[in-house]
Amino acid sequence: MAGITLKKSKLSSAVRSKLRGYYANVPGVDPSYVDARWRQWEANPDVFVYLARSDDKVKGWIVYNQAASTVLDILAVDEKEQPEALFRMMDVLIDVQSLVSAEIHKADEHKYRWMIEYGFRPTRSLRANGAPLLRMDLSISLLAERFHGHKPVRTYRKKEKVAIQKVPESPGYEEIKKGVSSLINKLGGLRKFVGQGQTVVIKPNLVADHGMMDGVYRGGVVTDIRIVRALIELALPIAGKVIIAEGSSINRSATMKMFALYGYDKLVDIDPKKVSIVDLNTDNAVEKVVPWGKRMLARKVPVTLEQADAIINVPVMKLHFAAVVSLSVKSLQGAMPPLEKYMTHFFGLWQNLVNIHHLVKPKLHIIDGIIGQEDFGPVSGIPKTMNLLIGGTNPVAVDAVTMRIMGVEPLTSPPVWLAYMQGLGPVEPEKIRVVGPSIDEVASPFKHPKIDLASGRDFAIHAGNACPGCKGYLHFAVAKLRRPDPADPSRLLIDRPFERKVNIYLGPATDERINPDERNVFLGICQQHNAQQGGTHLPGCPPHAEVLINGLFNLFPDVERPKYADKTEEAKLEEMLKEVLASIS
Repeated sequence: MAGITLKKSKLSSAVRSKLRGYYANVPGVDPSYVDARWRQWEANPDVFVYLARSDDKVKGWIVYNQAASTVLDILAVDEKEQPEALFRMMDVLIDVQSLVSAEIHKADEHKYRWMIEYGFRPTRSLRANGAPLLRMDLSISLLAERFHGHKPVRTYRKKEKVAIQKVPESPGYEEIKKGVSSLINKLGGLRKFVGQGQTVVIKPNLVADHGMMDGVYRGGVVTDIRIVRALIELALPIAGKVIIAEGSSINRSATMKMFALYGYDKLVDIDPKKVSIVDLNTDNAVEKVVPWGKRMLARKVPVTLEQADAIINVPVMKLHFAAVVSLSVKSLQGAMPPLEKYMTHFFGLWQNLVNIHHLVKPKLHIIDGIIGQEDFGPVSGIPKTMNLLIGGTNPVAVDAVTMRIMGVEPLTSPPVWLAYMQGLGPVEPEKIRVVGPSIDEVASPFKHPKIDLASGRDFAIHAGNACPGCKGYLHFAVAKLRRPDPADPSRLLIDRPFERKVNIYLGPATDERINPDERNVFLGICQQHNAQQGGTHLPGCPPHAEVLINGLFNLFPDVERPKYADKTEEAKLEEMLKEVLASIS
C-alpha cells in the first residue's frame, strides 16, 4: 500500500452508511447506535471526517473531534487490509495531530484488539446516548517510541533568543542583581516585558522544605530569593504591583510556611503598598478551555495568574527523577490548584504540563542556575554550583539551551519532547540564537540519578519499555522497601517471602505471560488493559507517588507506611478526584 494522506471532509451520508454496515456485523451493538451518535456529531461544530486516500483511492474514514483530540470512529474500506490500513491511518493522524484519544463501543472487540496492539489503553467507561463506550488513551511511551525522529505537528518558524549570563563565584546580592539586569537587557530590557503601571507576577519554585536543613539553607532546591528580590527592585519603577505567587507541590497547605521558611515573606517589606505574596494553592480560580483538549478538556487557573499583565517564571536548574529535568516547561505545575496537580497524574502528567502553557503564558523565563541540583532532583539531589542565569521568552528554547548546558539531550524529557512535537517551541540549535557565553563555554554535565528497579526474592519488577516517569516514580516508592524488614531485620522488606509471587508490571510491553494465580500489580495507563485479567491497578500517567506507596504497602499490611505528604490532604484530593471521574463517566 502506498502512502496514506488525510483530507478534511464533512460528515456525509456515505460515511454514515458505511458505519451502519460495519456495526450491523458487530454483536451487541444496538441498531440505533450509529444514528444516535451521528446526530450527536452533527450538532458539534468541532467534529469532522478525515478522508484517508492512497493511490487516489479511498482507504477509510476517521470521525474526529478537533476540540477534544479524540477519534470518535475509524473505519477502513477493505477488511482484507485491516489492521495495516488502520495502523497507517492512525500514524498519519498522529503526525498531523500529535497525541490523540479514542472512543469505541464496548462491544467492538475487533477495534479494541487492534487499538491495544497499536498502543491505546482503556482508561474510562463512558455512555453516549445510552450506548456503553470505552475511552482509549495512547501510551506516551509507545508514542515516543513510534514517532521518534518525526517532525513536530506545526513547524516553529520563529528563531528564538536565549541569553546566558555568568555571575561571579559565591556572588553577593548586588552581583546577582547586576547579573539579572544584564540578562534581561540581553533580551531587550524589562520594558519589553512590563508596561508602566502593570501587574507583574513572579513565579518562583518553592516546591518543599528540603532546601532548609536544620536551619541551614541548601541551594538548588528552591529559587534563590536574591534573584526574586532583584526582579522586584528592577520591576518596581515600572510596575504598579508586584506579586510573588507559588503553590507548593508537597504538603500543599504549606505554601505560606514555605514563603516564611525561605524568607520570601520579608520581600513584602521592600514596598508594602506594591509588593505582596499569594498562595496559588488557595487562590480563587477560573476554568479555562484547553486548546485541542488533549487528556483534559479544561483546567482551573488561579485568578492571580489570569489577571496578571506579565508573568515571570523563575525555576531552578535541576534534574528530575521522572521528568529528567524540572525547568521552564515543568515549573508551571506549581502554578495550578491542588486538585489540578493531583488530577494531572491521573489523566497524564506530561501532556498536562504542556497544556498549562496554553493557558498560563509567562512573558519571561529565567532559570536560576546559581546553584543547580544534580542526581535525585527535584528535592533530594546534590547541589551543583553553576553561577549562571539563563533566560528567554520561549519555555522550550530556554529548556533546550539549559539542558545542553547540563549535558542532557533536550528530547529525553517527556514533557519537553511533547511540547516540542506539538509546536510549542524549538530545540534545534539553528533555531535558537544564544547571546552571551556559548553553551560549550559554560557546560558542565550533571550527574544523573541511578534508577534502581532490581527485584526482590518473591517481588519481581517487569519494567519493559516504560518511560522515565513510571520508572522514576516506582524507584521512589520501591526505595522505601529497601530497608530492614520489621518481621526479620536480617533481610530487606523487598526480600520478604510471599506465598504467591508478587509481580509489578509497568510500561506498555509485557514479554512474559501474566500468571493470574500470582499477585499482580499493574502500573499506569500503559498496563491498564492487563489489569482486566485480575490483580491491582495503580492508575496514573505516571501514577502519583502517594498512589504507588499506598499500593505497594498494601502488600505489607503489618508495616507502617512511610509518609509522603499530609495524609489528610492526599485523602481529600483522592475523594475529590473520584467525584470528578463520576461526573464525566
